[in-house]
Amino acid sequence: GYSDSAKDAGRLAASWAQYETQEALASVAKKHNVNLVFFHGKGGTVGRGGNPATFKAILSHAPDTINGKFRVTEQGEMIFQNFGHPNRADRSLD
Repeated sequence: GYSDSAKDAGRLAASWAQYETQEALASVAKKHNVNLVFFHGKGGTVGRGGNPATFKAILSHAPDTINGKFRVTEQGEMIFQNFGHPNRADRSLD
């Protein structure tokens, strides 16, 4: 995951390893006609998968790994911050 690998290897090395692994998995899935959907954490900090430029972050994923859909989860510490106030929740649910 983002957090553990970033702690072990650093953010750049962890992100690059995940990028290469996603490319490899996408290639294997395509070869075997498997519909692959990646599941991403969407945390508050970059180290936990968060990114203030979320759209750009999505576009930065390895080629052929999104294909129109992917799953995200909101990290626990961000739930209240993003959804705990009605007007902020309305902006967060896009």
